[in-house]
Amino acid sequence: MKGLDIHYKLISKELGFILFLEAFLIFISGCVSLHYKESCVSDIWISAGITLIASIFLFISGGKTKLKSIGRKDSILIVTLSWISFSVFGMLPFYISGSIPSVTDAFFETTSGLTTTGSSILTNVEAMPKGLLFWRSLTQWMGGLGMIVFVLAFLPLVAGGGSSLLFDDETTGISHDKFRPKVGQIAKRLWGIYLGFTLILILLLKIAGMDVFDSCCHAFATMSTGGYSTKNQGISYWDSARIDYILSIFMLIGATNFTLWYFLIKKRFKKIYGDEEFRWFLSIVAIATIIITYGLLYNGTENELSQSVRYSFFQVSSMISTTGFATADFNLWGDFLKVTLTLLMLICGCGGSTSGGLKTIRFVVLSKNTFNEFTKQIHPKAILPVRINGNVVSIDVVQRILAFSFLYITIILISLLVFTATGLTFEESWGVSISGLGNVGPALGKFGPMGNFSGMTDFAKWYYSFLMVIGRLEILTVLILFTPGFWKK
Repeated sequence: MKGLDIHYKLISKELGFILFLEAFLIFISGCVSLHYKESCVSDIWISAGITLIASIFLFISGGKTKLKSIGRKDSILIVTLSWISFSVFGMLPFYISGSIPSVTDAFFETTSGLTTTGSSILTNVEAMPKGLLFWRSLTQWMGGLGMIVFVLAFLPLVAGGGSSLLFDDETTGISHDKFRPKVGQIAKRLWGIYLGFTLILILLLKIAGMDVFDSCCHAFATMSTGGYSTKNQGISYWDSARIDYILSIFMLIGATNFTLWYFLIKKRFKKIYGDEEFRWFLSIVAIATIIITYGLLYNGTENELSQSVRYSFFQVSSMISTTGFATADFNLWGDFLKVTLTLLMLICGCGGSTSGGLKTIRFVVLSKNTFNEFTKQIHPKAILPVRINGNVVSIDVVQRILAFSFLYITIILISLLVFTATGLTFEESWGVSISGLGNVGPALGKFGPMGNFSGMTDFAKWYYSFLMVIGRLEILTVLILFTPGFWKK
């Protein structure tokens, strides 16, 4: 189309690579199904074949386009369309096999997995074939760091600024401490650390009492802070303190800026304990755990301190990391503790992590900027910059954070109206609005940790899917496509 500075052939070729990766992963899930001698093997492989054909078509449509560099608009379209395409083709194994016969439900389940939200429409998870459960968990693991980052790490399609744009549009947070000069090297290091933690967690869960299949699926869901489980009762199925604490620690690891784990490997410890966002994050976890532990003992929900600490630490780790696992129904803990957990769903993990939500780094900047405004009321001429790790945060960055936060809260309020219009109660609408945009998973009321999202209307499910995608891609990456200026040259 003339008049637009958008390179559609280049975008087509990029999408072809992404779908080729997805076809391969679906095929692997079919192999898992074959191992367990399930009848849905052919359905999964047919889905892989359809995805492969689509990837070849898109790649050929790109012609002989030289993938040297891409523009800002190209990057936004590639990232957004990649996530939508991954969900569309990712739902095929569920739909073709008949395990999820509704297109709406199949798309919802896949999008929830890919965005690491973890909200599910399944009423009987254990009735699903293992091959599909593996695919369900694998979508979360790929969505954790992002398939674009994976492609940049192992299939460097573009050079120079193009790679950097794709990296920034998909990863989360306001800034990235680039420990290597090239984006491809950064992506490889991040995925190496991500894979390493996943393998360690699989081993620990196996030792703690899970079988190999459950260990893999729960490791995928934990490191990605996704929250899908292979059991109807979730993590409470095992009723194991060891498993609870292992998962709690690794949920927090997933919610931490992965750059810090690289510094840990390099024994640059000052970078870790000197990171202000990380200190704030751990402080919030500690304070929330103490509050909820006391609350459980005070209201008589738990009588033993050890049990209270175990349940509170697990649920705090789950909510602030946006994983969404649950070992207890916090809807029964009383309004005060529910509000406390809801606040954690708003703040969430660190920038550069696999968690969703507003991010701790933005919360820190907003807090410091607010305190500065109090001081300026007394000393109007004072120049008080916001500092993070001793470095001044530019006014431009502060303004972007303010704009993002305003938009974030505005979308939650609009969603509150939308969901109440579909018949949900105020509490349910409030919960699913925060949960969907923050990629948390469990919400409040019947959509709580022991419920599911099957009771939503089809319209509500599609809208919730939209919330999950814009939340995972930091809102602006998607919403800018709806502005007239984007499509003008």
